[in-house]
Amino acid sequence: MTPRPITYFSLLLGFVVATTNARADDPVDASSRLDAIIRLDLKKHELQPNPPVSDVQFDRRVYLDVIGRIPTDKELASFHADTREDRRARLIDALLESPGHESHMFNWLGDMLRVKDDYYRIGKTWTFHTWLKTQLHEDRPWDELVHDMLTAEGRLGANGATAYLLRDASMPLDSLSNTLTTFLGANVACAQCHDHPFAEWTQRDFYEMASFFGSTAFERVDTRKPAITLRDERFSKANLVTLLQPNMERVVFDSTRTTVFPEDYAYDNAKPGARVSQRFITWDSQKRTPLTGMDPQRLRNHFADWMASAENPRFAAAIANRLWKKLFGVAVKEPVTDLDDLEDATNPELLRFIAQLMKDVDFDLREFQRIVLNTRAYQQQVSVTSPQGEDFRFPGPLLRRMTAEQTWDSIVLLLRGPEIDRLKTDNSPLMKRLVFPFEFTHDRNGIAKDREKIVDFAKTLLPDGKVSNGQGGRGLFMGTSKRRVKRRGDESWLRASELPQPMPPTHFLRVAGQSAREVADDGSTEGGITESLAMMNGEVTKSLMTSSLVIKAARKKNTQVEQIACLYRTCLSRLPRTQDTKQCIAALKQGLELGDIAWALLNSREFMFIQ
Repeated sequence: MTPRPITYFSLLLGFVVATTNARADDPVDASSRLDAIIRLDLKKHELQPNPPVSDVQFDRRVYLDVIGRIPTDKELASFHADTREDRRARLIDALLESPGHESHMFNWLGDMLRVKDDYYRIGKTWTFHTWLKTQLHEDRPWDELVHDMLTAEGRLGANGATAYLLRDASMPLDSLSNTLTTFLGANVACAQCHDHPFAEWTQRDFYEMASFFGSTAFERVDTRKPAITLRDERFSKANLVTLLQPNMERVVFDSTRTTVFPEDYAYDNAKPGARVSQRFITWDSQKRTPLTGMDPQRLRNHFADWMASAENPRFAAAIANRLWKKLFGVAVKEPVTDLDDLEDATNPELLRFIAQLMKDVDFDLREFQRIVLNTRAYQQQVSVTSPQGEDFRFPGPLLRRMTAEQTWDSIVLLLRGPEIDRLKTDNSPLMKRLVFPFEFTHDRNGIAKDREKIVDFAKTLLPDGKVSNGQGGRGLFMGTSKRRVKRRGDESWLRASELPQPMPPTHFLRVAGQSAREVADDGSTEGGITESLAMMNGEVTKSLMTSSLVIKAARKKNTQVEQIACLYRTCLSRLPRTQDTKQCIAALKQGLELGDIAWALLNSREFMFIQ
């Protein structure tokens, strides 16, 4: 029998995923197989799975994990009125298909991909937000989404996917390091300067991978300089900067560029300053031949084909491991950014299976989550913490604090109701209207020859097509020159995904742990005094106590007992215990109001934690 040829995909990072008979063609079978792997591991370590979770706890947990907010009173009633045996599976299906899921996933990806409204000197990135939300709405497979980001070309104003590479514009080595860490769990940062001391990455490996981007120009263009060249009495420098950014910030093929080894390269296998040939990492000395005959213009496509391939086990394992952490509170292999030693996972067989599962579902993130959410392991009671010094083996999910976005979205739900899931913002048209319908020089000094062409187009953006009073069209291009972050009234209460990314440092979201989006996966759920003060005395809580829908709904009830029950169901997703009701009635008799009870529930541990 002729042996199957070894490809660079199967050799990638020395990890070959074991085949399995259980496939995602049958989601129930896949969920059962996951449970079997976990139960076997628990038994091996003389542990027991946690008891099944109640419907009350399951309902709240799955809403927070799938759509990023607590359920409404009406949604709770609808679930508990369903007597069908598969009601949990039906609820999971409905939530995964809802607009709330898209919002929640955008927050999750925003933290991972460091999504911001503004990139330094590049300007607004609203086209990227819209592009990413569209991918989530259409349920684009993860491999296709990543492939598009790595191969995107053109102007930022016209193609939002270019923002991924522009995020690290003018820093190609950092861009590659972040890409490999995020999408492959390959901890390669130190290989930029020297061979990795603990993993098999060498500095040469790193530069050979970087050379796939060597013929691509994705640089941060300082549009202030060409704006100075173009400005006159008709349009100001500030407006021209705004106009030029969506057009000059771009990702394009540049045949004049190559990747070379650094001048301080200290190893004998290459000379400093020598041109680097592209090679995929295989860890096999017999397979280190250069990849010849490639069209330089398609090098990024080859890289994306390699990275996002189903034959690349590290790619599937990385996203599966991240999603597992999203739902269970801890990954099978921690940290999620370092999968260099896959056998060091808590449960290597589980990691291999979820990686294979991700491939079986063709990188459909919704379907992968559907299977995991339907496991017994997910639907068991939480563990408060793993034993000191021991690995967490998933007898159930880990008890977790809400993320900043989950907390905010749940509070906004109490203020405005479930309509928040349908309220969407899209600022990309403000950018797209600035895209020049013509070619122009990107030379910062030579751009003056295109002045009249650019100015004529700029005039079309004016309300009446005319420049008046020598104001230079101040503030005309973006509708408003800056996206408002200080909103008033109902405009303040939008889901986190529809607000500026990220919010200012003083906003509740940031105080509660929203990432500044400078570093990947930097969101925090640690809590602290500042967050506690915001929960107790902040603008959000004050609004909740006085003018929120939950208070209005409670006031409509006929008796204090019914009012208290309404507040508990809405805030904590359960009915009050007898003692709870007695304490609340006593508080009301002493002069406290329904808003005070809502305040107490909002500041309880029960509200802040996902059980």
